[in-house]
Amino acid sequence: MKKQPKLIGKIILAKFLEYSVERFIAFVSNIESSQLYKKLVQDGVIMPKSLAGVLWQKDTATLVKSGVIARVEGTDNFFLCYTAREFSIEYQISDEKLTSYLNSLKPAEEERKNINSLLHKVRRISTRNLIVHRVLEKIVEHQRGYFASNNEFNLKPLSQAGLARLISDSKNGSPSLDFTIDTSRISRALRKLSIITPNEKEIPLRFLFVSRKDMVKRGIKAILNREKQDIGSGRITKPHTDEELKHIIKEEYGLSVTRREVSYCRKELGISPYLKRNGYVYHTLAANFSELYPFTALSVEGNAPAGPGVYELCLDTDVKEYPTGCCQTFYIGSAKNLRKRLISHLNSNGKNGGIKKAIKERPCVFRYLRVPQGWDQEEKKFYNLFVLTYGDSPQCNHMSPKVASKQTEE
Repeated sequence: MKKQPKLIGKIILAKFLEYSVERFIAFVSNIESSQLYKKLVQDGVIMPKSLAGVLWQKDTATLVKSGVIARVEGTDNFFLCYTAREFSIEYQISDEKLTSYLNSLKPAEEERKNINSLLHKVRRISTRNLIVHRVLEKIVEHQRGYFASNNEFNLKPLSQAGLARLISDSKNGSPSLDFTIDTSRISRALRKLSIITPNEKEIPLRFLFVSRKDMVKRGIKAILNREKQDIGSGRITKPHTDEELKHIIKEEYGLSVTRREVSYCRKELGISPYLKRNGYVYHTLAANFSELYPFTALSVEGNAPAGPGVYELCLDTDVKEYPTGCCQTFYIGSAKNLRKRLISHLNSNGKNGGIKKAIKERPCVFRYLRVPQGWDQEEKKFYNLFVLTYGDSPQCNHMSPKVASKQTEE
């Protein structure tokens, strides 16, 4: 029976930690607007103090509604500013003043109950704010590299259990607490809360909790996103193997992983292995094309052959965005006479409006591949591989190429 009040108190605190920020502010405002609270403050029984600064902003209500509780300020020495005063309040209660207050007034039993109820509520507010404040301070300290760089790859692995240990082990001159900050309380207190970084980025607090496995996955995803662009630009000629990914992750992100870990994380991300990626990379097949030439009448006349083949039209210094990557190519075609066909695209009466618009708006280039026979079949092969690589057809190809039974100029 003696343990029951403590158990009830823990249950009440657990539920209180899950309050939304709006509900929490309303709870604090309701307490502070009561006459009994004002009287106890006036008599020095309750002494409100601030845990940290408060950030004044015109859109405070909007920030609070979306769960933004604080902003991390500073460049080297980071500190917290809360988005509302209610988040930074700690109420200290003077037992001496409380005893004196009760002895002088000798309140009735009902009034004494009201006083005790109010004091329980302000202690609950203080406990919640102290838990959140200690947790935020330790997160900011642990993830200092991220806040300084705004680069998610500078995040350090952190779990809620690990954070609880960091808080428990931390002395640093912090005043001792009469309650524990464990994993359960951290989870409840931080649910749906967000902060603003020094770079004006709003992030949920859960973003700052990452496992080593999460970091490896982020690294793999970033490297393989870059892989497509590097192959497209010719910086590399083939996709990375898992063994190569292992070394790149170590070099760029400082994470020591095994090839098996890389393979496991890659599979969880739904990314195909090296051999399959190699088979469907468009620019691996396109490596035998000619060099790029300016897409102008004079350049076509001087550089394009009068024979059959496949050609590409590309942006010179820009890229087109496709569902699974970026590429300079906006049209793939074939012709019996490459020079004649390319000149026809440049004429004012060209049939493809997309090509006319592209060459009018930005500098464009072309390149070609000589194909003595079956050039329409070769065009179909390039087109299909482009779709497999980038998730869509080239922007100015309005339909899939047809393969003719006899070679025509198309």
